[in-house]
Amino acid sequence: MTLFASLVHRFRRNFPALSAWDRYTRAPNTHPQIPNVSYAGYRRGEEPLPRPSGPVFNVRDYGAKGDGNSDDTTALASAITAAGSAGGGVVVVPAGNYLLTGVLWIHHSGVVVRGAGRDLTTLSFRESLESAYRTPTKGEWSWTGGLVWFIPRKLLNRLEAAEWGWGENEGWFDTEALSCVTGDVPRGETRIPVADTDRFTAGDHVLLIMDNLADSSLLRHMSGDLPTDSYAWGVEDASLHKQPNYRRFRYPVQVKSVHKDSIVLEQPTRLDLRREWNPRFETLGVHISESGIEDLRIDMSLVEPRPHNQDHGFNGPHFQASLNCWARNVTVRDSDNGFGITSSKGITLTEVTVEGRARHHPFICREQSHDNLVHGFTIAEPTTPLPPESLTHGLNIEGYSAGNVWSKGQMEGTFDSHRRFPFENVRTEITIKNKGVVGGAKNAGPHWGARFCHWNISVTNGRSYAVRLEEHAPYSAMVGIQGTSKPSQQKPEFHGDLHTMTESMGVQPQPTNLYEAQLRHRLNR
Repeated sequence: MTLFASLVHRFRRNFPALSAWDRYTRAPNTHPQIPNVSYAGYRRGEEPLPRPSGPVFNVRDYGAKGDGNSDDTTALASAITAAGSAGGGVVVVPAGNYLLTGVLWIHHSGVVVRGAGRDLTTLSFRESLESAYRTPTKGEWSWTGGLVWFIPRKLLNRLEAAEWGWGENEGWFDTEALSCVTGDVPRGETRIPVADTDRFTAGDHVLLIMDNLADSSLLRHMSGDLPTDSYAWGVEDASLHKQPNYRRFRYPVQVKSVHKDSIVLEQPTRLDLRREWNPRFETLGVHISESGIEDLRIDMSLVEPRPHNQDHGFNGPHFQASLNCWARNVTVRDSDNGFGITSSKGITLTEVTVEGRARHHPFICREQSHDNLVHGFTIAEPTTPLPPESLTHGLNIEGYSAGNVWSKGQMEGTFDSHRRFPFENVRTEITIKNKGVVGGAKNAGPHWGARFCHWNISVTNGRSYAVRLEEHAPYSAMVGIQGTSKPSQQKPEFHGDLHTMTESMGVQPQPTNLYEAQLRHRLNR
């Protein structure tokens, strides 16, 4: 019997009459099916989003007109650059319609772009990434990049120059070794034994790294350590053992305290740290932090959508190699892709809306992005029907990403996964008109790893596709899913006992929002 199977058996034996929530509260860091996602979002949810007050860089002082006719790209870019050069600041965009023909790059920490409200300030992009930046080489504007792009300049230079291009290590790079882990550590622990503590400092963010071996043992662990005959292990080799993004599992985490032969982390590990995977710590590398965009609307040129994966690149805000950043009170209209997160940690997207045409990916979360929060979101139905070839992927997750949450949403679209072993992710308190498809290449591993949890989901059109995962995601928890009568109709990728759980199907569960309840429980509020 595997470790996870024995945990399930022990839970069922010790707590047979308890609800899913009650069982979770007795072992929040090691529950076999419900992940602890209470650390998601800006500063682990322990502090509210900030409202920086200055210094202030008003775009009108840099020549912006906001009349909907004058090209204000240079003015806005100059104000953003000035704020970055000053060590951070608020780029104020007063009420008006600002026509833009280029990318707004945010390369520095502490830069906040703030409008007067999404009914008052509009950024109108008239050129796509394809025309304003560069022609894609791999169709990348269909799944990454934004016309407001938070990314360190050094990382952007590397991606532009790399042989792999987009497909290279897209974040968490330029790191330095700190120390190796000296013993096996089970999932859910915070104290980690290390060989040398001299280079650790309490409060620093560091990178926990493990190697993806050719035997797929780490990938199997991301899938709950199912038996070897449960999946066609090895089909993922071309995608996951060769590309720089996937040779290693990389998890940013903050150091709480440093001791003689160990460090204590601010949050528990999401995986076992086994010596065969060479667990170790490195510095976080280049990144930006404490930057954001808020209180405005982003409009794109209304163009005919292209075939799948040939998008122009009319993409909304994108956070890459970013830590503790945010988008607040922002609407993106008529985009190819709405909001994006790549190789980032602790991002909060709150009170955000995607509306209008194509919306290939309304929300993207990819390439080892961890503990991010989308809370209070809307994916509006298009005002005119989209053509059949316009594939909508909805809430995307992929690429080893873990600990992410989508909470309190109203949407049309799909609970999407683009494969590559995402695990320990939660969708909760969402009403969905379930349309669209999941994506990803077949040689990129399964759509879902272990401990996916869908909690209090109301489906308005009866479609269970990618919502009811009890026959698909190992060690998953489907709690309080309403409006469907059967599991997702996709062909299962795993075989045998998946050790999944279902509870309160067809009725609203208690608590109604798993993320909020977990955060309250952890903080004793």
